[in-house]
Amino acid sequence: MKQRLTNWGGFPYKNCEVFIPENYESVVHLVRQHKGTIARGNGRCYGDASLAPVVIQSDRLNQVLSFDSQTGIIQCQSGVLLSDILELIVPQGFFLPVSPGTKFITVGGAFASDIHGKNHHKEGVFSDHVLSITLVNANGEMIAVEQGEDLFCQTAGGMGATGFILELTIRLKKIETSFIKQSSIRARNLQEIFHLFEKYQDATYSVAWIDCLAKGSEIGKSVLLIGEHALSNEVKEKNTLQVHHQPKWRVPFFFPSWFLNPIFIRIFNKLYYARPSANKKDQFVHYDSFFYPLDAVHHWNKIYGRRGFVQYQFVVPMNVSYEVIQQVLTILAEHEMGSFLAVLKLFGDAHQHRYLHFPMKGYTLALDIPITKKLWRVLDQLDDIVTNAGGKIYLTKDARLKKNHFEQQYLQLLNKEPTFQSYQMSRLQQDHQNVFLILGASSDIALETARLYLNRYKDAHLILASRNTAQLELFVKENGFQSRATVKYFDARDINGHHAFITSLHAKPTWVLYASGLLVENDVAQKGIDEWKDAVNVNYLGAVSVIETLLNHENGSDLERVMGISSIAGLRGRKANYMYGSTKAAFHAYLFGLRQSLHERGIVVQAITPGFVVTKMTAHLSVPGNAVLAKTVAESIVMHSSKRFEIYPNLYWRIIGKLVKILPEFIIAKI
Repeated sequence: MKQRLTNWGGFPYKNCEVFIPENYESVVHLVRQHKGTIARGNGRCYGDASLAPVVIQSDRLNQVLSFDSQTGIIQCQSGVLLSDILELIVPQGFFLPVSPGTKFITVGGAFASDIHGKNHHKEGVFSDHVLSITLVNANGEMIAVEQGEDLFCQTAGGMGATGFILELTIRLKKIETSFIKQSSIRARNLQEIFHLFEKYQDATYSVAWIDCLAKGSEIGKSVLLIGEHALSNEVKEKNTLQVHHQPKWRVPFFFPSWFLNPIFIRIFNKLYYARPSANKKDQFVHYDSFFYPLDAVHHWNKIYGRRGFVQYQFVVPMNVSYEVIQQVLTILAEHEMGSFLAVLKLFGDAHQHRYLHFPMKGYTLALDIPITKKLWRVLDQLDDIVTNAGGKIYLTKDARLKKNHFEQQYLQLLNKEPTFQSYQMSRLQQDHQNVFLILGASSDIALETARLYLNRYKDAHLILASRNTAQLELFVKENGFQSRATVKYFDARDINGHHAFITSLHAKPTWVLYASGLLVENDVAQKGIDEWKDAVNVNYLGAVSVIETLLNHENGSDLERVMGISSIAGLRGRKANYMYGSTKAAFHAYLFGLRQSLHERGIVVQAITPGFVVTKMTAHLSVPGNAVLAKTVAESIVMHSSKRFEIYPNLYWRIIGKLVKILPEFIIAKI
């Protein structure tokens, strides 16, 4: 079934064909039948790590196969949630050896991400406690893999690249109660919190909440939580092995994007830091509130709004941790990019030679940041800092890391495996993150747009497509764009060839502009229907065909913005140009409907409505005084930050556009 999927962060959305097998034979069949697949559990990773052209869900592979309450060894299928395991094992006096910040993830996802918790410095990662796994490899074979084998090490934290995990055997942790003996200690700044981590390094569990908006002498202001499993003689509850309750609260709708603003986060941070329990020792709390505080609210991610958010988590070596984290917090405070879910943890020794292994001995900082216009630029800056310090970005949380940083951070890479290939891995293998496809690129507006786009976005790539490839090749050479632009043949009229054209694209566009156009005069179109048909094919049918083909193709999965060059003539029929205007009106209406259709996917659709433009297409016409240059229209396309539907080159044409829509018919009839 075709679906538009996203994970917990709400960014990005991707086109996926989703299968939900009910048995192992179905998994084997799917792996043998499809390339570009990935396993997906409960969708709690934040970015695009578990999204691919073909997604195999583990929802129905959710059975606990055996549990030995004497040895604490459990065998289960990959789709079992940690919450389900806890309900089974806690009453028997066992707990998960390593647990992340949510219990609503699958054990298969936990192993593929090789999750860490508040106890990494003492008890390592999830795979350290897994005895064996069974997976389906790229050949569609079911293989049992023991801890210590090469394939085991490659699969642990391998982000699904080695196969589909079917089963896991895990050694659990013995506990006397389901309560945690917790102490909270305030730290006035970053120096104090580092000192506290060092002081309490023998604590089994430790984690710090940080105020990301604190500045000056208070930068790094935080609260440290340390914890130990409580003993039975320390807990007054009658039932000392209580399991968690189901969440009572639910966020029913997406909050407006302005809700999590710096003012709100600053107020929250002050209240959180000042609360009495932020400086209290030897509290006894249930494991649910200690490990999984956010699980108390279903769909809490909706608080970030429809734009979604990015969890940016990095780790840096011990010897540079203080300087790097101080630098990162300074940058975030300067840009007022606060995160009320900012978490600092200490890592211990790690498996440095494993494929895609994230932890290293040092400190890790995780930040939930709402998506805004300036976010990407700031995160690129942070990537440089982390990479230069010898650190890494956590791929389970990642949604936008670039190839150059990825390859510098993760040195132990497997050969590319086409069977298991997520959208994330495809992205991390691309040289360019921003790709602009311009259809009909030989027009004056298109060429000016191309030039301005590459001058503004230094890491971007252009795909210039039109019938006149010779002109485009000359344009690329004269502007020195040879390494940053690709020229392709494209004919808007050749509707049957559009699928082959889209399939041939070497990179997935993030922006697309349909700039093909044919101006036909009323008297010409009235005398010869073929001329009008040609205008219909270029201005409307060809446009709809190629855009729809792209949207429903794997190469359209990264789209963020779809634009088409419309016209004032398409806003309302006028006797002077209604034949041409009707073709633009149809395209304009299509774009407006498409905009509504793609809104939930986060794709912006816009109609570029320029008015009279001085170009070679209008060279035979008399130029009015209000005409604009192609360069001005290009600026409205590339430089405009608005997400409104109609984009005009200046205020004059915006007013004209509004008037054309509302003027009485007797006035329009005279124009």
